[in-house]
Amino acid sequence: MRSLIFVLFVLVYSPVMAQEAEQYTCPMHPHYIADQMGTCPICGMDLVPAKADTNQSPGSGVIVSSEMIQTMGIRAAPVRMQSVGDTIRSFGNVMPSTRLETVVASRVEGWIEDLAVSAEGDAAAAGDLLYSVYSPDLIAAQRDFINALKSGSVARSSATERRLKSLGMQSGVIASVRKSRTVIERLPVYAEEAGVVSYLAVRDGDYIKPGAPIMRLQNYERVWIVASVAEKDMRRIKKDTSAVLSLPDISEERQGKVDYVYPTIDEATRTGKVRIVAANEEGLLKPGGYADVTFAVGEQMVLAVPTEAILHGSDGAHVVTMTSDQAFKPVIIRTGISANGYTAVEAGLAEGDMVVVSGQFLLDSEASLREGFRKMTPATSLIEMDRETPLSKLPVNAETLALIDHFVDAGLYFHEALNDNYRVDPFFLEASLKAGEGLLGTFGDTRLAPVINEAMQTIEAAQRSPEADDHKTALREALASLVIALEPWFLDGAPIHYRDLGLALFRDEASGNLWVQEGDAASNPFGNGPSVLIEWPDPMAGMAQDNPDPSHAGHVH
Repeated sequence: MRSLIFVLFVLVYSPVMAQEAEQYTCPMHPHYIADQMGTCPICGMDLVPAKADTNQSPGSGVIVSSEMIQTMGIRAAPVRMQSVGDTIRSFGNVMPSTRLETVVASRVEGWIEDLAVSAEGDAAAAGDLLYSVYSPDLIAAQRDFINALKSGSVARSSATERRLKSLGMQSGVIASVRKSRTVIERLPVYAEEAGVVSYLAVRDGDYIKPGAPIMRLQNYERVWIVASVAEKDMRRIKKDTSAVLSLPDISEERQGKVDYVYPTIDEATRTGKVRIVAANEEGLLKPGGYADVTFAVGEQMVLAVPTEAILHGSDGAHVVTMTSDQAFKPVIIRTGISANGYTAVEAGLAEGDMVVVSGQFLLDSEASLREGFRKMTPATSLIEMDRETPLSKLPVNAETLALIDHFVDAGLYFHEALNDNYRVDPFFLEASLKAGEGLLGTFGDTRLAPVINEAMQTIEAAQRSPEADDHKTALREALASLVIALEPWFLDGAPIHYRDLGLALFRDEASGNLWVQEGDAASNPFGNGPSVLIEWPDPMAGMAQDNPDPSHAGHVH
């Protein structure tokens, strides 16, 4: 759609760009402009080279009042040097970080008592009591330690303290025994790190032996995302490469960094594994969850513009530059890589140029963009046109004809669907509606406006025809209404254009309905009755004879 907007912009406000390529026009209809030799679609005369307008400066642009700029919410951004790199898209799964896992295991024989965490999922802060253990071995070791302290022997005290540590007694508890010089029969065990119980192997009163696992505590303040990356992209990802994470249940994106690139490739999927570390203080990244991953690779400083500022047309990429507070001009550019919302500009712009990036009507949607450009006042007017301007005198060119022909194509589509007995697809009619919006933006105050409005209403009705109980009747009504709406354009606008395309216009004698088809062998979609072929008018015929023969109005088929 943005290409359509740019075509309309150039059509209405063509003084904004220098005309480097030669153009052609019709001697009888000088408002028709084409980029190549051919015949005029209005009268059929051969085109001749158009003369350049020496009164227009090639650098002229579009002038917009300050009030309109505020109304449309136009916003511009400077062209500047920006860090831009290529991107690699992948997917991965959230996993707990084993670096933040604490394993609690027994080093003595004994019995579990006062189990403070009784189920997986229980949270424990650093220093919280996990359980107490009754162990004869620990009681005996404590007595030796107390006796060594009483003896005053430093060497013996140090040896017995090391034995307590080797049996799993924590430093804080040892300090308590040293101070009180009293045996603790039921030795408390505290959490050394904060975490959530991810595995619990014991219950209150269980007997344990040395080496027996008791529980695991997992901290989720940082998690891993293990991503699967295509084999061809693995060499481009290094340790500390930045990654953007998008999860389906979290609205905002998260940032991460590559922690480890696995050295192997999966033979079945031909993908490698990359481990990413991401902060998770809020606990929103759940292990087992899915994540879309985008890696930023090969970053470099380049001249760049916001990606949203770029329009794409048949000639390539374009931007609308702000040349002053109220003047705008489209510029063709050559683009490079895109990443992180910016696109590199290889040619067409200089650092410091201002480009339009958004506006209330300009970038919200394609239709509103067209409406915004329609409201702009051109610095110079190509042709004065109003409700009194005949259809044949409107400033149309090849691009405008292509837009109008969307409605003609819809008529041919309806005709084929009726003859071949199939339902139309509403999706295929969207292009006609979009083309109509663009045409109304340029020709809204001319005789073409009611033609386009009625045609668009008919197209919208035809989009609902597949849902009707009698879809063929609904489609026949749509075809009749569409061609009646287009009849003024067929006969007064560009009849030679449709004659040269090999199209024929018919009228059903019984109902009076019109239809358009390819070829002049009548294929009546309204029944088996006779029909009349309507001749395409020849705008040059009036010059050859003052009183044309009315018998040529049509043939009965």
